[in-house]
Amino acid sequence: MNDPLKIQDRVRRQVRRRRRWRRARIALLSVTATVAVIAAAFGIDRGAVAAHKFYVEHHHAAPRATGANNRVTTTTSTTAPGPPHCDSPQLGATVSDWRDMGNTVEEIVTLTNISPTLCSLTGFPTLGATAQSGTPLPAPTDNVATLDAPVAGGTTVPPGPVVLVHGARASFTLSFGNICDHVLPSGTPATGAPNECYAGTWLEVTPPMASTPLLVTQPLRLTYATAGFQVGPFQMGSGSPLPGQPPPTIPRTVPTNPPSTTPPTTVPTVPVTTPPPAGSP
Repeated sequence: MNDPLKIQDRVRRQVRRRRRWRRARIALLSVTATVAVIAAAFGIDRGAVAAHKFYVEHHHAAPRATGANNRVTTTTSTTAPGPPHCDSPQLGATVSDWRDMGNTVEEIVTLTNISPTLCSLTGFPTLGATAQSGTPLPAPTDNVATLDAPVAGGTTVPPGPVVLVHGARASFTLSFGNICDHVLPSGTPATGAPNECYAGTWLEVTPPMASTPLLVTQPLRLTYATAGFQVGPFQMGSGSPLPGQPPPTIPRTVPTNPPSTTPPTTVPTVPVTTPPPAGSP
């Protein structure tokens, strides 16, 4: 036992065992610490989720939706889609009736569906005026729901859209003051003086949802007060005749003695021989 080599070898083995034990403890501590950190992280996350649920359930204004209450109610319209709005190229427009009331002119403008497709008109048209030079003129417009001629049978204007098949007609009524003492040039705003007016040539009618106007030729002239126009809503058909004396019509001129269609008779020309003067050789 007093052999120094054996004692030295035993000491080395003890030192090695202590080192292995120390390394094992360090590894065990490292694994334990890692597991503790991961467990703590999961615990914090679950704690945050639990706290959020508690806040939502006890402090949110809306109650918790469970079971059948989780269904979403949707509102759908049961109204069948109607025909599309009439565009300007689908329509033809003309003044079908008019009255000169002395200081006011009233007109019925009729629109005809000239296209092969179905379309509709709803509400009021947009009016405008154009000078002879093509310059747009100011045209204030006031929509008046009662400014319309009743349809046949004494019924009122239908509240819904006016549906037009090919060849069907819709109409509206308009009125404007025509007392004029001073015609304002194009581009000149009204000054408020009495009896100021604009001299237009064409009436512009733009259907609802349309992009371009229809040019409507006037029966006489479109000299209107600066207050502009009053216009009624669309109604089915050409409308009833306006009250008052019907407008005069321009008579057609028929010649009293119409020219004959028989070709003129050709008379042959006979040459005339003039005798020579006396005393000539």
